[in-house]
Amino acid sequence: MSKEQKTSLFAWLQRLVGAGIIVTAIPAGINLFAMGVIPDKYLYIIAPLYAAVAGVVLWQLIRRSKAVWRGVLFMVIGMVMITVNVAVYKSGHSVNSFLNAVQPPQVNYVEYTVIAKKDRSVVLDSARSVGMVGADTLHDKTAKALAGVTPAAQSSYDSLMALTEQLNAGAVELASIRTANMGVLQENYREFYDSVATLATYKVRDDNRQAAPKTDVTKPFVLYISGIDTYGDVGEVSRSDVNMLAVMNPAKRTMLLVNTPRDYYVQLHGVAGMPDKLTHAGIYGIDMSRQTLGDLYGVDIPYYVRLNFTSLVKMVDVVGDITVDSDYAFHSFQAGKNTLDSKRTLEFARERYSFSDGDRQRGRNQQKVIEAIVAKMSEPRNLTRYNAILSTLQSSLQTNMSQETIASLIKMQLNDFKGWRVESMSVDGAGATRQTYSMGAMPLYVMIPDSASVERAKERIGEYLQS
Repeated sequence: MSKEQKTSLFAWLQRLVGAGIIVTAIPAGINLFAMGVIPDKYLYIIAPLYAAVAGVVLWQLIRRSKAVWRGVLFMVIGMVMITVNVAVYKSGHSVNSFLNAVQPPQVNYVEYTVIAKKDRSVVLDSARSVGMVGADTLHDKTAKALAGVTPAAQSSYDSLMALTEQLNAGAVELASIRTANMGVLQENYREFYDSVATLATYKVRDDNRQAAPKTDVTKPFVLYISGIDTYGDVGEVSRSDVNMLAVMNPAKRTMLLVNTPRDYYVQLHGVAGMPDKLTHAGIYGIDMSRQTLGDLYGVDIPYYVRLNFTSLVKMVDVVGDITVDSDYAFHSFQAGKNTLDSKRTLEFARERYSFSDGDRQRGRNQQKVIEAIVAKMSEPRNLTRYNAILSTLQSSLQTNMSQETIASLIKMQLNDFKGWRVESMSVDGAGATRQTYSMGAMPLYVMIPDSASVERAKERIGEYLQS
């Protein structure tokens, strides 16, 4: 290759790198501003820097300096800029994907299961009778949908327990119940649960989902954290095993975690009749749990975050091992400091049978896990795992916070990487046996709320909500 050809090739490579910088800088710049999470003080630095680089690129391309070292330096810097542009573009894409993915679906569907006794030869197409729970908030829609599953004549009963008794007695051949109630039967009426078979499932549209208000995130607000007792899809309707309020003051970076035991005996929001276990509120949707807790503590709870045990495992895998301070020694855990990977975190958060106060201690341990994860995510070094954290979160949680609200919270955290001060408390109660709204006449173990502890929680929540 002649000297002229080498010079021409070298010039062509410079033009190619320059074009690469410009082509990658445009979408990267658009994404950078469109994300809405980058603090202004960083944008004031980045924007002039991008402008300066663009000027240098144009100057180099126009000048066409024959100095080899300048050309080599330009191409090296150019490749670095292209790499940065691609990384910025990917980060913007991750943020947008995350903000879109964590929103609840515009249309929500509740799944129902049609069951029959295993020892009876019942077929959907020829069944003569099917029972339903008349108190179900979606009863009318369910009746229409069920008619498309089986031609059986429909009857309604006051409670899930009344329906199961009729199925046992042979008064109806089929029963249609919320799929989430199968877990209730498995836990509280195992003999019946083992005696039935699932013949079909169908879904009914639920239009009762409420949109969250737009909130100024510089002011305190309350967030409901719901942990469901399933693995897999976080959108699945299920009992709420973890029921925690996070009273957040973003400006001061303070957070109060208030744990409410799953067996707390409470009046379900907007439902007349017998109270129920708090965990059963999740069967009727996330808003039922959120509003029921709002009634209990006398506070407006505009937002919720819904996660499951799979979410917990994934999050620790991404941010790294966490450290929790255990109140007791149990299984492989020692009293005091414990460093936990995702598997041991899940074990620590789920255990309740090793403690004399069972679910109450489990709630305290879950608070410790949340505190540890919040502290870990607040570390500046986790900025390098930004994309991985967002990718994990988008498939692991669901929230009714608007995209603008979430972006504002991220932007506030990135502005100074200030850590959060977390305080935890739990309400108490006494074990008892009572009838419940969900199971009717069948007595279940519940926890009767201790009014003094509830009042203390109300007072503390009120203090945190004062700006």
